[in-house]
Amino acid sequence: MLRSLLDHPLLRQARAAGERQVGRVLSPEVAGAALQALLSAAGEARERIDRVARAALDAAQVPSSRDLDELKRRLVEMEELLDGLSTRLARAEAREGDDEDKDRDEGEDETEEGQGGAAG
Repeated sequence: MLRSLLDHPLLRQARAAGERQVGRVLSPEVAGAALQALLSAAGEARERIDRVARAALDAAQVPSSRDLDELKRRLVEMEELLDGLSTRLARAEAREGDDEDKDRDEGEDETEEGQGGAAG
C-alpha cells in the first residue's frame, strides 16, 4: 500500500517539481548571487561598525588605530628631520674645529717668526 502511494503519478509529479525547485535554488548562478549579496552586506555592516567604534573612541578621547598610524608617521618624519639636523650640526662643529686648529697653527707660526727675528 505504501508502495502504491509512493508510485502514484501525482506524488511523482509533486516530487519532481520539488526537486526542480531545489535544483534552481542550489544552482551556481543563484548561489553565487546570494553569496555575493551576503558578502556585500557583511562588508557594509563592518564599515558601519568601524564608524560607530571610531565615533565612540573619539567621544571617549581614546586614539583609534588610524590616529596611532598617523602619530607613527609623524614621529618617523620628526626622527628623519632630527637626524638631518644632527648631521648638519656635526659638520658645522667639524668645520669650526678645523678653523680653530688653523687659527691656532697660524698663531704659533707668527709667534715662532717673532721669536726668530728677535734672536737674530
